[in-house]
Amino acid sequence: MNGEFYRETTITTSYHGICNVALSMKNTIPILHGPSGCFNYEIASLVISEKQGHHAFTSNLLATDLAYSSFDNLQKAIIDAYIKLKPELIIVTTTNVTELIASEQILDTVIEEIRREVPIPIIVIYGNTLNNNMYQGIDKALTILIENFAKEQQLTDNSVNIIGPVKGIYNWRADLLETIRLLKSTGLKINSIVPAGASIKDFEKLPAAQLNILTYPYDFGLTAATHLEKEYGTPYICTVPYGVEDTIKFLEKLKEFFPNLSKNIDRLIEKEMRFWGGNLIDDLDISGYTIAGSPIAIFGMNTLIYGLTKILEEDLWLSPKILGVKNKENPLLNKFYRKMKKKGARIIFEPSKEEIVDVLKEFSPYIVFGSFIEFLASQEAKIQHFIPVSEPVRYFSSRYLDAPFRGIRGTSYLLHRIWEETVKYVYSYTEIGEEESWELKFEEKALKHLIETLNKVPTFVRSKVKFAIENLLKKRIGKTKRKVCLEDVKWAIKEAMKLKSK
Repeated sequence: MNGEFYRETTITTSYHGICNVALSMKNTIPILHGPSGCFNYEIASLVISEKQGHHAFTSNLLATDLAYSSFDNLQKAIIDAYIKLKPELIIVTTTNVTELIASEQILDTVIEEIRREVPIPIIVIYGNTLNNNMYQGIDKALTILIENFAKEQQLTDNSVNIIGPVKGIYNWRADLLETIRLLKSTGLKINSIVPAGASIKDFEKLPAAQLNILTYPYDFGLTAATHLEKEYGTPYICTVPYGVEDTIKFLEKLKEFFPNLSKNIDRLIEKEMRFWGGNLIDDLDISGYTIAGSPIAIFGMNTLIYGLTKILEEDLWLSPKILGVKNKENPLLNKFYRKMKKKGARIIFEPSKEEIVDVLKEFSPYIVFGSFIEFLASQEAKIQHFIPVSEPVRYFSSRYLDAPFRGIRGTSYLLHRIWEETVKYVYSYTEIGEEESWELKFEEKALKHLIETLNKVPTFVRSKVKFAIENLLKKRIGKTKRKVCLEDVKWAIKEAMKLKSK
């Protein structure tokens, strides 16, 4: 793929996040105010949303509209959306082009006049797209919606809100279902989930809950939760149930707010640990001992980077060497990032396509965890193993979107996915003629001797021996690209044994 494709898929400004919030809600229409060319990235999301029954409008500005700062197209789009679809809410957002010709105050004044003709709430969310990314757009939209619609409510016993699930975030549906399962298994009631599937009433009753659960606290939602705590006294927790340890911490934390449910929580913890023990026996004895300590690369937003690192390092014994954070560093994770740097990890914030390819070539990780962008980069860097874990997601099969990453079940899913990759790796030289996977050409006698040697190596270390021999052969052959002879293989085996003895 060329560089243009990479740039197209990596551009995620704030209006993408604002639009995704609107498309996640019930009976809500987003109006994108700007020229049609500004929405190239959003087109695929809009098409998918249209098939799911969600609709979006655009003011579709022309050059003359921009030249004369006309708002006629915006007014027409809002009125058309109301007449055709009768939504309960319209959200207007801006692009960098319209922000250059109209300030937030001017836009508010224009919308105030349109409100006289449209008898439903119209919320204006000024994107500030030149400075803010998609995650900041989501955060701003959530906060503004809560400020506009949340109302004082009578508290509901043993109830919680889930703040954060939204379209455009990788695997959000499966992770939300797992979060709901964990909470309901303790006896808790779900008061509101915002913004996914939410209506204005769901935002109105947010203050009725006794606790707010943040699903992506290191990327968005914290501003909204802070507002609810300040205005209505509702506390919140930022503990995210990624991995065995943090899932237990998450459940234990609930005891502080709901001591009457302590017995239910203890029983759930015991049940989840039994489930994890079964998966350890099934998969970890094969994959864990074979690739323990192998370098890996993880790409995603702050919350995902933190959660996956906890799972892959502490539960699955891998070694994160590349952390590619797709947004800016969150101060809440300063300690975590410093700790990872001391362990030798390379941390890149808002990496470009070129940076991703360069760092993958430098570290040559065993597995890359990332989005389709990183998949293309890993192909260019000749990394064989890839597991999708990040947005944008529209290029991957839906079978990767059905299993959660959160909770002990999420850890078990990732364990099995890694086990699948490990099986491919361990048994990739069972027959003569598979030299292409080595990216080296072998003489028949050389390949036969290599396979016979590897078959004598115990399976739990075979992959490491094979990896060492492969690297030695690449260095010996160099740029000549000649076939590997029997002498080369014998030399590489001896050198690999020397490395092992050290």
